[in-house]
Amino acid sequence: MAFLTSILLVLKAAVPFIVTIFVLVTAHEFGHFITARLFGMHVPVFSVGMGRRLFGYNKLFGFSFGPLKPEQEEQLGENTDYRLALLPIGGYAKIDGMIDETQTEELPPDPKPWEFRAKPWWQKSIVICAGVVMNLLVAAVIFTFLIYRQGDTIKSTKTIGSVLQSSAAAQAGVKSGEEVVAVNGNPVANWSEVEQKVFVDNAGQEYSVDVKTPEGVKTVHYPAIAMKDVPDEELAYRMDQNFGLWPLGHGHVLVDTVVGKPAHDVGLKSGDVITAVNGDSVSDQFALVTLVGRHPKDSITLSWVRGGQAMTGRVEPDKAGHIGVEVGPEIYRGPTQHHNYSLIEAIPKGIKFTKDRLGLITHGIWLTITGKVPVTSALGGPIKIFNYAKKSASYGGSSFIIFIAMLSLSLAFLNILPIPALDGGHLIIILVEAILHRELSQKVKLGIQKVGVVLLLSLMAFMVFNDIRSL
Repeated sequence: MAFLTSILLVLKAAVPFIVTIFVLVTAHEFGHFITARLFGMHVPVFSVGMGRRLFGYNKLFGFSFGPLKPEQEEQLGENTDYRLALLPIGGYAKIDGMIDETQTEELPPDPKPWEFRAKPWWQKSIVICAGVVMNLLVAAVIFTFLIYRQGDTIKSTKTIGSVLQSSAAAQAGVKSGEEVVAVNGNPVANWSEVEQKVFVDNAGQEYSVDVKTPEGVKTVHYPAIAMKDVPDEELAYRMDQNFGLWPLGHGHVLVDTVVGKPAHDVGLKSGDVITAVNGDSVSDQFALVTLVGRHPKDSITLSWVRGGQAMTGRVEPDKAGHIGVEVGPEIYRGPTQHHNYSLIEAIPKGIKFTKDRLGLITHGIWLTITGKVPVTSALGGPIKIFNYAKKSASYGGSSFIIFIAMLSLSLAFLNILPIPALDGGHLIIILVEAILHRELSQKVKLGIQKVGVVLLLSLMAFMVFNDIRSL
């Protein structure tokens, strides 16, 4: 029974990962597939997953399990075999006449009219870029859907509620009750705009904040936060603490569910408000996760409020830095304005949200390239994706599909990089051939793809090793 329970728990944890890979790979490869078919190219294989074919369907042979025989593969012609393969780490749409990582030998010198290499460069470019475009669309659709369904709640105050004493703002003499009026000289209308400009537009960069005081406007200069050697789970907390300002009405963290020890043993209940860890104020989820995570297997003092009564207790986080609670978003009791949007109104907001998040990803990659963020923190393999998918799913449907959207944006950006075997590498070859007005030799292209495959496999091995090391 214990063995069966363990298997069920593993399968339950794996479902979010499988759903994530299925959605993203299917969307990406569908982009390649549908544009190739629109331009009259044959696509004999559409695979979700890599490696051995588990089962699939095509019009010629129907539904079948296991790999197709070589003669069956050759007979597919213009039919497509839609298949699920063994390894859930990718997928592909095999297009006739396209020299890619699945090609093992040179093709006949004269291309057939339905082959990729027989088409004009602009059609080939569209087919190559279509996967990236689909990943961008997945993210935009998800963000648009969330904005349409949930609307937008704005923290409609500019008044400072509390100031972290060790922050640059406190050192500059900023006090609670004063107002933030601009970030980098750009006026802000509310605290939601402050958070957008500080944590999104200027993430990891130097910035300034103008504060209206009784003596006049005071400018606080913030240095770029050092991101090197900062664990992923601490980064948001470091940024929050670096800023050191919270709005009037900002509260603490609400316990949503008590899921196990030691929270249950110490008496925490759903609805309790966690206020501090070892005396350090818990301003939001990031603070709670970071402060507790610093003390695995070490007793800490937890402070919380229940029905207006302050309470404390000693708890010992497990080796992963967990205390057995699921928390809701930080409590905010300040003034708000909620806006609902029609679908037409939500579309441009979803596109802008997608653009902003893509900018964050691009900036993060640039910080990695320039050495300001360690590669070990920036890169995550299947184990990290598995853990993030499981964690985001535990926070609810919205968190999970936001995770899918963000991962889709990451895949779009990485795929378009000019690296052999990736879409960006194929695009460079197509553009070079267009400039030269001739096709590069198949031997050269096969060599480039082989180098790309070696690089990608090495990168994958590094990411898996990095994932295991960080467990």
